[in-house]
Amino acid sequence: MKIDMKTKTLKILGTLWCSLWMLSGIAAPPAAEIVEQIGEKFAPDRRVVVYEVVADPVNDTLCLLRGKCDRAEIIDSLEKALQQQNIPFTNYINLLPDRSVGNHTEALVTLSSVNLRLSPAHAAEMVSQALMGTPLRVLEKYEDWYHVQSPEGYLSWIDASAVVLKTKEEMDRWRDAQRYIFTDYSGFVYAEPDKTSAHISDLVLGSILELDPDQKSNRKFVAVQLPDGRKGYVCNDQIREFSDWADDPLDPEQLEKTARSMMGVPYLWGGTSVKGVDCSGMVKTAYWNSGIILIRDASQQALTGERFNGEEWRTCQKGDLLFFGNVATGRITHVGMYLDNGRFIHSSGKVRVNSLDPDAEDFVGYPCLSISRIKNRIGTPGITRVSEHPWYFNRKL
Repeated sequence: MKIDMKTKTLKILGTLWCSLWMLSGIAAPPAAEIVEQIGEKFAPDRRVVVYEVVADPVNDTLCLLRGKCDRAEIIDSLEKALQQQNIPFTNYINLLPDRSVGNHTEALVTLSSVNLRLSPAHAAEMVSQALMGTPLRVLEKYEDWYHVQSPEGYLSWIDASAVVLKTKEEMDRWRDAQRYIFTDYSGFVYAEPDKTSAHISDLVLGSILELDPDQKSNRKFVAVQLPDGRKGYVCNDQIREFSDWADDPLDPEQLEKTARSMMGVPYLWGGTSVKGVDCSGMVKTAYWNSGIILIRDASQQALTGERFNGEEWRTCQKGDLLFFGNVATGRITHVGMYLDNGRFIHSSGKVRVNSLDPDAEDFVGYPCLSISRIKNRIGTPGITRVSEHPWYFNRKL
């Protein structure tokens, strides 16, 4: 589980505080226990929920609730639990979004692909990426960084220079606007409707652009506007109208085509773009290009879909996700996507194809712990169709 340094600090302080009470021979105060219980119940995966709360004792009869949380219902549950135990408290928990972002609680990514960090620093671990035009929920600001949540729910920090902040009204307009998705592997936005003109920006598979109504498009080029207002032209044969693309049915052949287009791309921890991918980022990219948003990490993806035992791999269908890991602990450490005849594609060192069949030349002996079939569970937690996601369209789930 990936958590930022502030979360780690709060956990350490809470543990030390409880340990001191235990060493004194007195049971830990119920308030601390309740804070922990609420976290385990309502925020078991801190990759998708902000719950950094501690209960500080003021005296024998009062505690202060401090920290931050992004779900009002979790704070309500904590307050009710304390009240039921007749524990007096004062609530100083910061409910996110923080006041530092004002009414700019949403944002759009302005670069072809941007690195998302575990904490607000360029030296911090890269945990994921976001593509141009990705809508984000903005939770708080720290110096030149924003704490954000991506459409699949993943939490991270992003450099302020890589996003443009939006109000809800501005995002509603964007969701209703005519947009395009870049469907080629890579390319550029040109300053003029001419490939020899200057580059305004690079693009990668999955980038989202708006139509620029103020400029004329032609048969070969479409006038577009980037999320930060830059304007230019993109080749007509490299894009599709976004709403049409989002309504396409899931096609296993397209999944394989997208995955194979990344063959040889180097493994990159946290990568989710064709510039570099980790194992879960590779399958996430393949599904994204088919209009499906998967949850971020392999251990999360393994809990989604129609699940089978890993020993049943001979019954797999194209597009099924294969999860590998430690047999003794059950810990998931790797994911690949099934193709056919025992072969699967995955990012390990680089994107490559291997086989589950012990008799095959390209066999790898990774223990397959489980299998998830995505196509039969679209719309269930962790598997969302882009066309039904309210961050992309003004529609309800």
